Amino acid sequence: MKILTKMLATICNKIVKPSSHFVLVITLLMTSNFSSASSHLTQDLKMVGQGEMSWLFIDLYQASLYSPTGDYKQAQYPQALNIIYQKDIDKDHLISATEKEWQKLAFNNTQYNGWLNQLDNLWPDIKKGDQLLFMVEDDGSGYFYHNNKLLGGVDNQQFAEAFLSIWLSKNTSEPKLRQQLLGE
Repeated sequence: MKILTKMLATICNKIVKPSSHFVLVITLLMTSNFSSASSHLTQDLKMVGQGEMSWLFIDLYQASLYSPTGDYKQAQYPQALNIIYQKDIDKDHLISATEKEWQKLAFNNTQYNGWLNQLDNLWPDIKKGDQLLFMVEDDGSGYFYHNNKLLGGVDNQQFAEAFLSIWLSKNTSEPKLRQQLLGE
């Protein structure tokens, strides 16, 4: 990292005013670290697609979907859904939004109430710039990572399918984002 910093500083000195090169170097390093935050978790996967979720002119998050081939096949794992938040969102709001989406998709509330309790124990409050990665393993078990740190998982393939369906179901409330994530 030190070598990279020195190289960037040298380049910046030649193309940017010395007084502003520090800001550029820091920005480049932060971008580099941020974009690679989930790269080791998804390194064996290929991006299927990516999109942005907005609500009333407010950008909420950017999402990316990964699979082994770069193609989406329902219930064929591993898969990963990476979300980078563009605003602060408290845990209770995330859980409420998840519940509303499962209601719209007509999931059984007896089943998803248990999942919501597990999510309440796993998820933190989200700050602008935070990353939440949902990684589904070969066996269908799903694990959440917050800023590259394992939060825990829900060892239930039905949960993985239900959670991903919020974005990937044909009946999703956000069909444009679904198309972007599926690379359509």
